[in-house]
Order: sequence, then C-alpha cells, then structure tokens
Amino acid sequence: MEETDINEALFLVEAPLEDAINSFYHMLVAPNGEPITRHVCPNLEMMLVFNFGVPVRISFHNHPLDTEVIRRSALIGPLRQLLNYELLPGADALVVNFKFNGFQRLFGMPLTGLTSEGLKGTALLMDDDRFDRLWEELAALPTTAQRVALLKQSALGLLKENDQVLQTVISNLAQFFDPCVDPIKAIAADTRFSERSIQLKFQKHTGYSVKELLRFLRFKEVIAYILARSNQKIAIFDLITRHNYHDQSHLIKDFQYFLGLTPQQFIKNLNNGSFCVVSDTYQSQP
Repeated sequence: MEETDINEALFLVEAPLEDAINSFYHMLVAPNGEPITRHVCPNLEMMLVFNFGVPVRISFHNHPLDTEVIRRSALIGPLRQLLNYELLPGADALVVNFKFNGFQRLFGMPLTGLTSEGLKGTALLMDDDRFDRLWEELAALPTTAQRVALLKQSALGLLKENDQVLQTVISNLAQFFDPCVDPIKAIAADTRFSERSIQLKFQKHTGYSVKELLRFLRFKEVIAYILARSNQKIAIFDLITRHNYHDQSHLIKDFQYFLGLTPQQFIKNLNNGSFCVVSDTYQSQP
C-alpha cells in the first residue's frame, strides 16, 4: 500500500458537543489505489458510518471480510470486539465516533436490545431509516468539511442534557480504576440512587454492564502497555502480574474475547500498522 493511496482526516469537536462526540474521521481511497484492510480495537463506544463511495466490507472478531457490507450508513457498537474493514479504490467514508453515552444523548435510542444476533453484543444497523435523510443531505454536499459542519449543526439540535445517574457515574469514573473499590456501591453510597437503578441506567444508556466495563478497562490497560512498548520484546508473564490476571489462560481468554487473537499474535500484527486504537472516554488515573 502506498501512502498516497489513502487520504485521512480527523476533525475534532468543540464544546458543548465534545462531551458526546469524540471526533469525525474521514477516509478517502484514490480510484487507482490498492485495497486497504484495517482493524479497530474494541473501545465499548458507538460509531455511525456514512459511506459515499464504493461499498465497505466489514466483519467482527476473527471472522473473514464477507460478513456485512456498508452501502450508505451503519450504526456500529458498543464496540466490544475487533472490527475489521476493507477500503476499496474509490472508498469515501465519514465516521462519527461517540463518547460514553453520547449516541444515546443525541438520538434517544436505548442501547439495551440493539444487539445483533451472532455478533456477541455489538449492534449493527445497516441503512436504518433514522439516518437515511441525514445521509441524503450529506451526500448532496461537495466537501467533507461541509459534511462535518452539517453533522455538528444537526448534533447541536439533538443534544440533550445528560441523565442525572449517568452524569454521576461520569463524574466518578476514576473509581472504576481502583481495584479495591466497588464503583457502583461507592456511587450509590454517595448519592440517593440505588445500586440497581445505577446498573439499569448504565445498561440502557451505554449498551453494556458495569461488569463488562471493568473487564474492558483492564484489557485496555494491557493494550496501552503494549502500544507504549512497540517493537520491544514483551514478556507475557509481565502482562499477567502487572494487570492482575490470574494466570496465562485468563489473559489469553480476554485477548480471544476482544480480538480473536492470542497476545503473541496481537503483538506481532501491530508491526504492520493496520491496527487502530481509538482514543476514548476512559483514561486511567496517573
């Protein structure tokens, strides 16, 4: 793949949208370019894809790229497992990356029950009527900058105040990184909300449980540790002890669940530059 085959642009977001949307990401492949395959690591967040070029093939986990095809729009998430996608010559896709419960704040769609059968918890809505009119408006614009501007304008008109329970959770995210604290019990103790109400609200607005988040956060720290030591030899035993896994099989189980790879395979594949780790809401405390 030549560097000139693909043109990529990242558009950042300003207040007040920055609490709901992480970024807009545009990918354009030259008509005479080579096919490009990318892999997006899990981030437990939602993404909305608008496709204005040739169809984009995608798959999840370690499945081959013949599972699903994005023609106009696709809602994907919360991204629990590795996302694979192929960009053919003439590809032109714009991705909205949401933060935490940002998608639910904008569109008011409960994420509980959106899960697609066979995708291990990842929702996948292709060419949904709710986004079709917006796709038509975006497709009529000549530049990506204008499309991003329209998406920002539309999002501002849809943005709702954050749910009180979820705002409390967001304000206490640091507690999720403390292995000695049960975050739900701690938040419930500091508020008038019951543990059950916090769990149900959390599931409705994010699409996953607090237990899933805790599992993911530990795995995310493992990935961050590996990425910070690219091209260095990493001992599997160090990953196990540093991140409080029971043993090697426990660590491998998480890698297989999220990526469909062993730790050694992931480390080896990082060197080809096809893996993408999206910056997300969850940042550990120093």
